[in-house]
Amino acid sequence: MDYIVSDTKNGSKTLIKKIDGSDRDIKLHSAYDPVKESERSVDVFNAGKCSIIAVSGIALGYHINALKKKYPGTMILAIEYDPAVTKLCKEYNYSALEKIITIQNDNDLADFFQSIDLSSFRGVAHYIHRPSYQINPDFYETILANMKLNISSRVSDLLTRFEFEEKWIKNIFANLKWLGMAPGVSSFFNKFKNYPGIIVSAGPSLRKDLENLRKLQESAVIICVDTAYKVLNKAGIEPHFVMTLDAQKYSFKHFTGVNPRNTVLVSDMVSCPAILDYYSGKKIISTTSKYYQDSTGKTLRETTPVMDWIEKFIKSPGDVQSGGSVATSAFDLLLNMGCNPIILLGQDLAYSGREIHCSGTYHNDDWFPQINRLKNLDSINQNVIRKRKIKYVPRFKDEGKVISDFVFDLYKSWFEDSATRVNVKVINSNSGGARIANTEEICACELNLKQTKESPLNIIERIFSETKPEDIHILIQKIEFIYTQLDYILSISESDKPACEKYSLVDEILDTSDINSLLKPLMRKAEFYTSRHLLDNEKIQGMIYNEVCISSSKLKAFINRFLKLNKEFVRELV
Repeated sequence: MDYIVSDTKNGSKTLIKKIDGSDRDIKLHSAYDPVKESERSVDVFNAGKCSIIAVSGIALGYHINALKKKYPGTMILAIEYDPAVTKLCKEYNYSALEKIITIQNDNDLADFFQSIDLSSFRGVAHYIHRPSYQINPDFYETILANMKLNISSRVSDLLTRFEFEEKWIKNIFANLKWLGMAPGVSSFFNKFKNYPGIIVSAGPSLRKDLENLRKLQESAVIICVDTAYKVLNKAGIEPHFVMTLDAQKYSFKHFTGVNPRNTVLVSDMVSCPAILDYYSGKKIISTTSKYYQDSTGKTLRETTPVMDWIEKFIKSPGDVQSGGSVATSAFDLLLNMGCNPIILLGQDLAYSGREIHCSGTYHNDDWFPQINRLKNLDSINQNVIRKRKIKYVPRFKDEGKVISDFVFDLYKSWFEDSATRVNVKVINSNSGGARIANTEEICACELNLKQTKESPLNIIERIFSETKPEDIHILIQKIEFIYTQLDYILSISESDKPACEKYSLVDEILDTSDINSLLKPLMRKAEFYTSRHLLDNEKIQGMIYNEVCISSSKLKAFINRFLKLNKEFVRELV
């Protein structure tokens, strides 16, 4: 056995680690009084106002008990390299690990940070149990480094919400009518089992693979990201699906001047409303959600703000998980459709040929007016690349190096990780871009795909003929009721009533209705601020009340626009 549990002089238990091939043992606790030893160590430890204490090394948990006693309201993460030690701690000092999150690998760490709310996060303090740490310092250093990456990623997600959440909600209400006019993406789930699926992205290598793609139109389900749509259209290639999920207006440029014919638009509920209104072809609706496990192993779903409220009154259009780009969402969609293998085409994740995108995207259209005798497309590309934080990564089929950047590298890591987690083959056919680990590298000209039993186009036509849009008249009635409540909140704020009475009336509305769940995303910044600053209750109450009024005015405007622009549509439903 690697560990010896023995009695100390005061009757407690201590733990000794036996070192193979050495006469030297590592004593993980005092041989006389391990409890007092841990208390002394914790006494000089200062966690400050942190939200989490990360403990490197569990041993028999005496130091964890001392930390729980000193910081009763602080979450503790207990990191341990050896599962045998965790088992011994549970056997001899079970109370130490009660209400404690134990971390034994990177997956445990990722699951934990996916499950916590960082809106009131105030940092991590690190307590090192020295004897445990010295057994395997590399493990603990790696875990702590990955902890910083997880925190950085979650904070980045939070900042993204701060920046875009209001825009997302505004777009959802602008796109709401399409829930009653177009099928949800779930209608297409499992309808293409074992069909090859091709994701077409707009990397520079796409240009030389267009002819190869043309030959595969009847042999695979082809979904292109919105950036690549114009490139395929100009080449006379019709993908089966084009996917868009960006909320910003510039994404509309991907669709101007394009005749959709048989290509189906897959639009997220937060995407630019002009795209759905302008696009004359068939449409299906999706929503972005994230699935993760909490500390108990329960699977949780985090969806786009407001959609959780909408789905109380109407069936969800269908979830697509995203890794931060349209291509990652397309990957999840093909998985849900049942496609196997999944082929990445034009997914360079690099500046192949020192270009940003394949020629033919709207970016080139915007750049052409800038060209003169002193500036050409190549110099414009170079100026953009120079502003990025570049790095060199292995090229496709290990043919030297290619210029990439840290954003591309994040997406590359996503695909590499996803390729190990799915039960389908993932093929990289980017022909000159970055290598993507855990994928099979096959040039597009060498892809040997069998003719499908039934063309994807026929299957799509049949699904549309058999699928009815959802009845959303109850949802519309609920929205109109929410509108009256928002109107009432704003009338209270404009009245001459004393502040305390206004607070009370607004609180009553929020407590007795579900309007709070609609306002909360718009109030996230204010809640984040109040949670991180020491303010008296009166100040907090005033700030939150003001934010409720501001958010109510914004939400009312979003709903009012929907009701006005879609008056005839709403009248038919109600």
